[in-house]
Amino acid sequence: MTDPMSMKLGMERCTNCDHRWIDYEGARGKCYLCGSANISECISLREIREAIQGLRKEDKKYLDKHAKRTVILKQRYREIAELYLQRAQEIYSKVKEHFNKGNLSDKVVDQLIVAFRLFSELGIHKSATVTAYMAAIGYAQRGVEKEIHSMDDLNDLVAARQWFMRIGSKEWEAAINLHIGEKAMATISTDSDLLQLMMQVSIWHFYRARDYYFENRKEKMVDRIQFDIERTTHLLTTYNHGVSQIQAAKITAQSALQQGENIRKGLESFGHSVQYGLTALGEHIEHCGGSLSRALQASSLSLGADITSTMYTLATSSKFRGRSLDKRMSEVGQLISSSAREAPEGIFHPINELGSKFALGAVSSTAASDITNEPSVIKMTETVQPEIKKSEESFKHLDEPSIKLTGTLLDTLVSKGVSKILEQLETSESSRKNRGKG
Repeated sequence: MTDPMSMKLGMERCTNCDHRWIDYEGARGKCYLCGSANISECISLREIREAIQGLRKEDKKYLDKHAKRTVILKQRYREIAELYLQRAQEIYSKVKEHFNKGNLSDKVVDQLIVAFRLFSELGIHKSATVTAYMAAIGYAQRGVEKEIHSMDDLNDLVAARQWFMRIGSKEWEAAINLHIGEKAMATISTDSDLLQLMMQVSIWHFYRARDYYFENRKEKMVDRIQFDIERTTHLLTTYNHGVSQIQAAKITAQSALQQGENIRKGLESFGHSVQYGLTALGEHIEHCGGSLSRALQASSLSLGADITSTMYTLATSSKFRGRSLDKRMSEVGQLISSSAREAPEGIFHPINELGSKFALGAVSSTAASDITNEPSVIKMTETVQPEIKKSEESFKHLDEPSIKLTGTLLDTLVSKGVSKILEQLETSESSRKNRGKG
């Protein structure tokens, strides 16, 4: 399945019945109304804004040509913006109910991401940030409810960490680091290599969480995390020692097998040589003993060299395995950061304080399964619908898509209309000709 983070989202149109819809590019193979497979190119609001900004750089040279294109782009922007808002409202009203009931399935979280992208591109940044928090909280809650048997089981917590980092919520980021450390340390597996890797992941995230709480002078949290670091370090040392013993045992067994094979061959040769007499037997024993001595000596040297090589490999691999699990989130990460910057300051303070509560649940080993029913979360989710209503009113009077007038000819064209500009140009041309005749 393609990652929705990297897919293009915009308006598509059926060229047969002219039905329009908002969805990921190529998600619908045909029109749901007429069944036609003739679908137009997917167009997003961002592409239209970029096209208008590109025309502004050329407006003085190609006024007449770009005037018509700009008017068309204005109309297309208004059309797509209305569809964006309608689709965002439809998705949010359905998903919010499931979210508040604790339903955090893949479909619910994916639809939250769609709503977030629509709000963000529309410039409704407060609602966009609310849905971003909801998606991040959804990932966090799913992550803490999982038992860890493989690296993939940490994916939800890692995703939550990425969202909170881009929102700029340090409290939640530290809480997620703490949860990742706890979960990785409690990995259930018989794979010694996986256990080593998870202990390194755990220590790295514990250190990040400890640094945050140390900077904010939360001594109890620092002491508890330091205890977890010491315990995880002890586990890592134990796993490393166990792996080295296993590798050494394998090498010893292999060498012993080879040694036994050499002895077997020597005894067989010894038995066959009896028929040649005692003299030949003595000569053969001397030869066989010398070969056996050299074989044993070589096996001993090989054993020491192999153990040294194995320990070196384990030591060097741990340096690379203790890396961050962070992943890039394509353009969605930029949308999250920009919406969070534009959202009103202080409005999400209660939600960020909830991050500290989430962290306390992690260190005290208590479940945080009701995080979506917290009063602060519910209150946050209730703020979206009123803002959508305000946005609907503003879009009714939409004249130009989020671009400030700069006083250029193209700005006048956009605000006054084509006829007004042409009238001014004709008047200026007539005045110039009359002055020339005079």
